[in-house]
Amino acid sequence: MKERYEALFTPVRIGGVELKNRVILTAMGGTGLFGFNGEFNEKIREYYLKRARGGVALIIPGVTGVKTGAGYLYEKKEAFLGPVKALMDELHACGTRYFMQLGAGFGRAQLMGIGREMSEEMKHELLVAPSDGIPNVWVPEMKHRGLTREEIHDIVDAFGKSALLCKQAGIDGVEIHAIHEGYLLDQFSIENTNHRTDEYGGSLENRFRFVTEIIQEIKKTCGKDFPVMIRYSVSSKMRGFNEGALPGEDYQEFGRSLEESPSAARILQEAGADALDADNGSYDSWWWAHPPVYMPLHCNFPEVSYLKKFVNIPVFCAGRMEDPAFADQAIAAGEIDGIGVARQFLADPEWLNKARFGSEQDIRPCIACHNGCFGVSLDNPPGRYGFQMSHCAVNPEAMEETKWNLTKTETPKKIAVVGGGIGGMEAARLLTLRGHSVTLFEKGGELGGVFIAAAAPDFKEKDKMLLSWYRYQMEKLAVDVRLNTEAREEDLAEYDEVILATGAKPRRLRLPGLEDARVMEAVDYLENPGKTGERTAVIGGGLTGVEIAYDLVLHKKKPVIVEMQSDILKVPGLCAANSNMLREIIRYYRIPVMTGTSLLGVSESPSGGLAVRVRHEDGEEEQIPADNVILSVGYVSDRSLYERLLNYGFPEEKLHLLGDANEVGNLMTVIREAWDLCCQ
Repeated sequence: MKERYEALFTPVRIGGVELKNRVILTAMGGTGLFGFNGEFNEKIREYYLKRARGGVALIIPGVTGVKTGAGYLYEKKEAFLGPVKALMDELHACGTRYFMQLGAGFGRAQLMGIGREMSEEMKHELLVAPSDGIPNVWVPEMKHRGLTREEIHDIVDAFGKSALLCKQAGIDGVEIHAIHEGYLLDQFSIENTNHRTDEYGGSLENRFRFVTEIIQEIKKTCGKDFPVMIRYSVSSKMRGFNEGALPGEDYQEFGRSLEESPSAARILQEAGADALDADNGSYDSWWWAHPPVYMPLHCNFPEVSYLKKFVNIPVFCAGRMEDPAFADQAIAAGEIDGIGVARQFLADPEWLNKARFGSEQDIRPCIACHNGCFGVSLDNPPGRYGFQMSHCAVNPEAMEETKWNLTKTETPKKIAVVGGGIGGMEAARLLTLRGHSVTLFEKGGELGGVFIAAAAPDFKEKDKMLLSWYRYQMEKLAVDVRLNTEAREEDLAEYDEVILATGAKPRRLRLPGLEDARVMEAVDYLENPGKTGERTAVIGGGLTGVEIAYDLVLHKKKPVIVEMQSDILKVPGLCAANSNMLREIIRYYRIPVMTGTSLLGVSESPSGGLAVRVRHEDGEEEQIPADNVILSVGYVSDRSLYERLLNYGFPEEKLHLLGDANEVGNLMTVIREAWDLCCQ
């Protein structure tokens, strides 16, 4: 089979180690060798090996601190020289290298323990920073204390000893989670978060002294050929504490500027760093380091390719870089030396091999939703599948490689699936793979259900790719798909089992004027965005409502968001990278937001258009002029067919409600429920 993307699949050296290609699986929280309990994470083995077999050259796990409240990492000799070393042997047999990502701590980005009562001892241990009085990211009123020089020296020593233990365990190198994302070492490097007056503050060289001492200590302990890679944010993209910049925005840099970055990178190179694993951002601008769907593809490439001009060590670019054609062209042109990819390896561990050998149509895309991989937010409780890190909305097998049973069934059945949305297609796919005979009924003229509308905005290009992937799977597996076919009771009676993936219906409000043709449901707008006039009132400030407001401003319209609750985006499990970026979008485009405000009704305005009558929480009423109203107030399960089938005489045990038809959720919940149902 002819290989593609020659530049992407050429070897490259980092220090004394050669990588077989230019693709790194970059670090994600939850993918470390050790769990939160400090014990070796047995579940991680199959996760790593599956990606190694998928062709990745280098795996970097989630950050592991060299020092925690539980002790020092270098004290874990039994784990490193036992299960860790055995795992390294398995990865090396696949031709894959492994760098341990070591960290000094979160500093002001500390989340663990925040939001609950903390003892004075815990505060002293966790709430540290370069200087006294630096605010916590998540709870700004909480202030951090400055590290002492003795603590800094202790951390430097711990890095050297930890790196040596990594080397003894067969680990190929280390990556220092250093000048990146606003973690502790990054805070030392930035003038506005480092107010020290000793040798670790002041000049650029002094602010980088902490990390350069770490690099030098590792080289002294492990030898000059032992690779040390640096996780590096080219530009912080900060407007201030807890204020981030958007792509293309004109702003004054509060953190590390693009102008300062080349000098900073050269300091790292001169200290002995062997490569830079680079992107942009900080916890104050999280959407750069963890780009959600609203960020453009290869969003960090301009800054990273600029930086490469100033150093002589390999520079890898991370941040929605999973397009192999773009990466191959950039590497061939010498603009970068390789790419860092994380979430695409969750969505499809085989994507790299598929790209290499011409099966790109079969790559299940990451849609940058953060629902499964990074649901980190202090304000939003987790959804019904709990707190997730490094799982995946579109691929439940990620981090659960040994849980599911996709083996061929010994008792094949004839199964009907009603509803051709994502849940119905996933159920049909899994059942077919297991050897069942499946018929998929879809009353509309195309597969996709409500996800067709959800994928409609211009910034949802990966959602559109996911729809294409599912449709291709139906074709590839030769599923009996019946479009424009309403499933009738008598048709379904011949099947052994019936899965009802009939979705949900928009929640109806019983208020005056909503029958007006200029009042539409969210799905109606998404399917026909050209129907709206200049001014639109979006009723509902959940995720869909805010995304619709964003889509409206991109189409040069003037939306206003009306939300009954005290704040917008009160969505269980919504990642802070997503919600914070949407709030910055609202700020940047000056979208009016009315919270604590209830819709009372809609009427014809004497001056033309509509008058949207609302009541604020103080009891005051107001009329908002609008050309259109979009209702985004939630959904209720559609169980009408289920009830009809029960009345028809279907045994209850023969019927299975799936996804929104059972309980309104999101893409991750419907796909996981399909696996729960179909892989029993």
